[in-house]
Amino acid sequence: MKQIALILLVLLCTTIAGFAQTTVRGKVTDSRDGTPLQGITVKAKGEKTSVVTAADGSFELKVSAAKSVEISSVGYFGQSLAIGDGNLSVKLEKDTKGLSEVVVTGYSTKLKRANTGSSSTVTIDDVRTQPIASFDQLLQGQAPGLNVKAGSGQPGRSADVVIRGKGSVNGSTSPLYVVDGIEVRGGDFSTMNQSDFESVTILKDAASTAIYGSRGANGVIVVTTKKGKSGKLKLSYDVQYGNSKLPKNQLKLMNTQEKLDFEQNPDLGNNPWGRSDEDFASLRSVNTNWDDYVFQKGKTISHQISASGGNEKTTFYTSASYLNQEGVVIETGLKRYTGRINIAHKENNIKIGANLSGGWSDFVGTAEGDQSVASPLNTVIWALPYEKPYTETGAYTLSIQDPFWLNPIEELKVNKDNSWQIKSTGNIYLEYNIPFIKNLTYRINAGGDYSQNEEYSVTKNGTQRAALTAPNPTRENGEISRSLDRRFRYTVTNNLNYKTILDQAGEHTLGVSLFTEFVKTKGRAFGFTGYGLLSPFDNEAAITQGTSENNFIPQIFGADRANSLSNFFPSNSALMSYFGSVDYGFKNRYFLTLTGRTDGSSRLAKAKRWTKYGSVAAAWVISDESFFKVPAINSLKLRVSYGSVGNQTGIGDFPYLQQYGGRTYGGVSTLQVTRLGNPDLTWEKRRTTNIGIDFALLKNRLTGTLEFYNSLTTDLYFSPFIPSTSGGSGTILGNSGSMENKGIDFSIGVRILDGKNLKWSIDANYSYNKNTIKSLPDGQDFQLSKSFQALKVGKPLNTFYLVEYLGVNPENGSSQFRDISTKGVTETYDPKNNQFLGTSDAPHNGGFTNTISYRGIELSAFVVFSRGNYIYNNARLNVENSGYVSSGFSRNALNAWTKPGQITNFPVLTETTESNTTRFLEKGDFWRLRNVMLSYSLPRKLLDRAKIQGFRIFVQGQNLYTNFKFQGWDPEVSTINDADVNSSASVSGAQYPALKTITAGINLTF
Repeated sequence: MKQIALILLVLLCTTIAGFAQTTVRGKVTDSRDGTPLQGITVKAKGEKTSVVTAADGSFELKVSAAKSVEISSVGYFGQSLAIGDGNLSVKLEKDTKGLSEVVVTGYSTKLKRANTGSSSTVTIDDVRTQPIASFDQLLQGQAPGLNVKAGSGQPGRSADVVIRGKGSVNGSTSPLYVVDGIEVRGGDFSTMNQSDFESVTILKDAASTAIYGSRGANGVIVVTTKKGKSGKLKLSYDVQYGNSKLPKNQLKLMNTQEKLDFEQNPDLGNNPWGRSDEDFASLRSVNTNWDDYVFQKGKTISHQISASGGNEKTTFYTSASYLNQEGVVIETGLKRYTGRINIAHKENNIKIGANLSGGWSDFVGTAEGDQSVASPLNTVIWALPYEKPYTETGAYTLSIQDPFWLNPIEELKVNKDNSWQIKSTGNIYLEYNIPFIKNLTYRINAGGDYSQNEEYSVTKNGTQRAALTAPNPTRENGEISRSLDRRFRYTVTNNLNYKTILDQAGEHTLGVSLFTEFVKTKGRAFGFTGYGLLSPFDNEAAITQGTSENNFIPQIFGADRANSLSNFFPSNSALMSYFGSVDYGFKNRYFLTLTGRTDGSSRLAKAKRWTKYGSVAAAWVISDESFFKVPAINSLKLRVSYGSVGNQTGIGDFPYLQQYGGRTYGGVSTLQVTRLGNPDLTWEKRRTTNIGIDFALLKNRLTGTLEFYNSLTTDLYFSPFIPSTSGGSGTILGNSGSMENKGIDFSIGVRILDGKNLKWSIDANYSYNKNTIKSLPDGQDFQLSKSFQALKVGKPLNTFYLVEYLGVNPENGSSQFRDISTKGVTETYDPKNNQFLGTSDAPHNGGFTNTISYRGIELSAFVVFSRGNYIYNNARLNVENSGYVSSGFSRNALNAWTKPGQITNFPVLTETTESNTTRFLEKGDFWRLRNVMLSYSLPRKLLDRAKIQGFRIFVQGQNLYTNFKFQGWDPEVSTINDADVNSSASVSGAQYPALKTITAGINLTF
């Protein structure tokens, strides 16, 4: 009887407990835009009961005695919330710094906790809406160790991107870009839509990049695109509209009154045109600001529509976009159309998918980075303020400076430069979980990258540029140039991946991956220039048929417009690779990664074609140790790695073969050696050591990473001078010399306020890189590089080599220079006094983001900075050169020396201006307010009433303020296309600066 009573009592208690269960309901959304989050784990605290959220972010959980629930997911900061009345609205914030972050390496994904290499994840949501057409420019200041020099504000122009310093002299220093496992060219991002990108990871050390082998010698930027999620259809529409304007030019030029006073002064301009007093008086009524005619307010408008969804087996994402961005230079701009479709399907042990995208871009541009009188961005500076752009009849004014000046307005409106690009990337993949071997997966990924670039330029008959070529009877009637360049690269990667737990306790984990990869690039280029445009057409129909009498015979050229026989052959190179990695973990706090790879490149001779390298890396999560009892430190992880990679990029397809070019001798066509072959040419080798610390403090309110690295490149690619008696043109590519990069990467994130409604966070990063040349070819200590610069052991790459300018002698107005032999002062310019005086590559770079949000309102400000580099201001040289006083001239010349005792830094104008001195060497330091954004997202209650998933409105400003002392438009100088001027060192004119842009937009999700 007692036993029966006891059983009944137990049943009664169980029934009461069952009735005591509480049902908790709620919805989990992203804190930034209110997007519902699927797959989030919701667990009753202290109980085993848990559920995951549905596609719309909703959940329903039954709890017994729990008073709170814990919400967690990889990639988000977790939360613990009191159950209250059982109805919860949860907003999760993305964790882009903690150990729960997922690191995407391109070949695999892993938690940051288990990652042993050096990598940085870019918060793509912070940059994808910025109104810049080329995605690589958006990476500036986003990650430590990533040095991005925007260089140009011209719509669609790419940036100069370097990861942890330049590791080559004549080889490529650009990182590898990988989109969904397929290599793409950085210069092609202008025809890709960054709004389709889901994540961006920067791989920096050998442990991270060794698996990419020679392709990853300069670091890797891994991009993954958006994928669909199971659930109801999600439609999104994004629109953005705004205006751009030209920043203020800090290179001040004389206006009409100043210029005429200058010319009338016999001690300054000395009347270069021989004008009478009446001529000067009549010209004073004209004061032309040429900027008003050459520059404009540029408009930007973009539209994108996307759709995603699917079910448990099949998911998809698709988008279409349109971008129209006018430049601030008249007649320049970019129109871009893109489309994408990503689809994935799972069936039993098989997963298949495809990611396909295509784009078409229409560029209208103008020349940058040259000293040509045909470049409008030069002539707008050299223009005379007392001349009008148009004559009384409406014709374009022919300046008194002719033929050393062309009307920039005519050049932009009539003699246009157009280019078009067709871009397509895509991959298909198949994953198969092999059923008869547990935890073994096979994957094949195959895809390609196709780019087709067409360029067209015209010099119309009757224009000033055509007249400039009058001594050349072939070109005086105008000309048309057109070129076509096609490149296709395909990649096939096979992978076997095995993951297992080695013991019952789950303390030992092992992952082994084996790969084979084949990459092949094929291309063809062709171009021509035709003459004699005697009919009123703007295309090839205007070209006059060439005869021996009129000499209008078209010039045909190959790639790069070089007269080299090799350029008429298709580009064709291939890389075959075998590689693998082993990942071992113990107690989820000790991690070891081994990587090995061998590459074979068709660019090198058979005897030097193959190379082997690898890496070893380890990590220790110290904060998980029982002896580590520091309450303020939530996580502390130490990483150490060492590895090597090779490099064979940037040296062309046939660098080891002797090359020939067509020449004419005695009226007969023949061949000439253009470069000697070198069958001993081999790989550059780069070895890197990295030590890193990841930390999180004060309940994860403060997170960061500190890293130290040292990288040594040996067998550098060099092209030493070869005497003409050797039968060549003076060049041969070989391996010699070494160069070191070492430095510090630091990033930190602070959540200052983390309330329910008010949040305030700061994210910052800083990097320092010291570049040093360790040895030069044949044991040399010194070697001339390009104009203004030289290579020297113990100095950085791109170090300036100039005579030090010490100012002006106040007694006679002469320039003074440093005499290095006496350590005194001399007034005689002598190249023997050249010194090494700093580098054009900035060693200090970083970024800083401040974000405040309150009840759907968010304000963020992003600042970038760069310090420690110098710029040779060739644009300033052109308007302060005593030989060019008859052109537009710098206002600095108003202080030129004219009398004894005058204190000035501008020498007497009768002195010949010496260019190779530090007089025009200026600091390139700057900090820039890169982006400011104010946005508002509708609260969930209003969204539910409107039956939409998200609505966000925003306004943002780009490059609103830049602090710098460089005398020019902008301290981020453009690439110089001039053999006499180092591309990384100088502004030789024609600078298209970064634009000040303000846009407003809407993100709408159904």
